[in-house]
Amino acid sequence: MSDSTAADSSVRLEREGGIAFITLDRPASRNSLDLAMGLALRDAVRALQAEPPRAVVLRSSGAHFMVGGDVRRFDALLQDSQQECAEEIGCLIDAVHEAVAGLTRLPCPVIGLVAGSAAGFGMSLAIACDILVAADDARFVFAYSAIGTTPDGGASWHLSRRVGLQRALAIALLNPQIDAAQAKDIGLVAEVVPVAQLQDSGLAMARRLADGPAAAQAGIKRLLRSGLNSDFAGALDAEKASFLAMSATADFGEGVRAFCERRPARWQGR
Repeated sequence: MSDSTAADSSVRLEREGGIAFITLDRPASRNSLDLAMGLALRDAVRALQAEPPRAVVLRSSGAHFMVGGDVRRFDALLQDSQQECAEEIGCLIDAVHEAVAGLTRLPCPVIGLVAGSAAGFGMSLAIACDILVAADDARFVFAYSAIGTTPDGGASWHLSRRVGLQRALAIALLNPQIDAAQAKDIGLVAEVVPVAQLQDSGLAMARRLADGPAAAQAGIKRLLRSGLNSDFAGALDAEKASFLAMSATADFGEGVRAFCERRPARWQGR
């Protein structure tokens, strides 16, 4: 496994075969988000866009996924200057918004692994992943209104699409602590596993996806995400165009032959 970022970075990017791992790595601060971490996350996603893997695993070191923004840093900035605070927060939001948008645009699946607390931007980042797996000790808190502000990181777009508008408003306005079982019940996460099995479960899922038909997976991700914003006729047109494009791939021919021959497909990734 090779590390493509500096050893002391708050975000580590590593690759193993066709799988890329983004690790949030400020465990002493429970992975709270500061400007350096936001820029490191942006740079990691830029690297994946330049050389896309077959699957991405977004995870954290330490006991917590991410407890949100570094509020103590915000407080220190406010003591100095409202303008300086606004400028730094603006730079931070620009960085993390580029990162979140980049993750959603990657052609490969992005798996999020959440243990411990995912609060504020930590929750926003988690629900931006394509598939979210939670440890049984995970807990989600929206948290933005608790410090008198509104969400960032795409949460205003993703949350209602995962859980529905009324439930999203209740989560955002009342800030309940949502445990892993509740998160699965309401559709916030896809799967819950024991905390000791979280990394192995995520790796097994990533390997399964990395070994799959890459073009078809990219097409599925694109269709489902774009379908949230299209009318039905537009979705049908997009499905036809995508199916015709897939029919020209080597993997489609292999998949058809494997089905007819009653054997596992040997995907070539093209």
